Parts: sequence; structure tokens; C-alpha cells
Amino acid sequence: MAIDGIDWEDRWSPYDEETYRFALEVAHPEDIVVDIGAGDLRLAVRMAPRVRRVYAIERNRAVVQRATALHVYPDNVVVFCADALTWPLPQGITLAVLLMRHCTRDHFATHVRRLKDVGCRRLVTNARWKMGVELIDLQCRRRYDPYLAGWYACHCGSVGFNAPDLDQITTETLNHVVDVVVCPKCTV
Repeated sequence: MAIDGIDWEDRWSPYDEETYRFALEVAHPEDIVVDIGAGDLRLAVRMAPRVRRVYAIERNRAVVQRATALHVYPDNVVVFCADALTWPLPQGITLAVLLMRHCTRDHFATHVRRLKDVGCRRLVTNARWKMGVELIDLQCRRRYDPYLAGWYACHCGSVGFNAPDLDQITTETLNHVVDVVVCPKCTV
């Protein structure tokens, strides 16, 4: 979408090579991947030789048309122009990719819930922390512990730091993140 002569999709969608490399390294040959917000298909096309199938979902019709006109993509890449928040996810997805720093906490929670509903086990994203990239185990069942010092990151999209007792704060607690499924900010 061009605003004031700037094509924001071209400017902000591509990520650095390190981000793509991380996503590619966690993909396994048996994976069925959904690339949420696939943009110009650059990651989907690179991931295709490493996995069984890639569903590339992008809601911006102009981007999809431009990408499909420019790429000859492998047979195991299936492209959909749709809103990933409402598009019916296929069963059997094992790995999801959500590279969208601008994703809201509510949208993140919706994506995670929908992915879990179809049995997806892992999520590569930069949406929760809005920086870097992480691999989330969607099968995690650990609940938030208010007495555990350190960083937590919840499947609802919230992140935070607990310091119930300042004596518990160590280098380890400052450098480690505990993944949880229910936190104080959850609306469930």
C-alpha cells in the first residue's frame, strides 16, 4: 500500500537474513507449515524444499498478485489471499510462521488459539516481543507462577518480569524466559 509515495509493504515486510535463517533452521522435512502474513512469498519459497507443504497466507491482494506474477514457486507451496485471522486453517499444520512485529496482543492470542485448535505444535514469531525471533512450543502447559522471579512470556501475547523477592533476581533470571499459558494479563 503506497502512502505519500512510499510502498510500506516493500519497505517493512522483508526481514533480515538472520530471521529467515532461524525460521528455516527449525523447519523439518515432515513439517506442514503455515506462513501467516506471507507477503511477497520470499520465506515460503525458501522453506518449500525443506518441508512437505507450505500454506502461504497473505491478505493484501496487490502483494499476492505481484508475488505470484514474479515467482515460479514449487508445487508444495499453496498461496491464499485471505485474512489469516478468519481463514479456515487446515488440520495437520505442525509449524507456523508469524513474522509480524506490528501484530497486536489480541491478534497474537487469536492466532495462537487457532493454531492450537488445528494441532500445530510450534510457532516461529517476532510478534510477542516485537524484536528478535523465537520458537514457541504451542504444547506448553506451564502456568504462570507469581512467586518465580524472572521474565515470562505468555501464549496470550503478554510478556513481563516478576520480582516477588529482589534476592531471587540473578543473572540466570535476567537472561531466561519462562513460557507460560496463563498469566495475570490473560482475559480468559
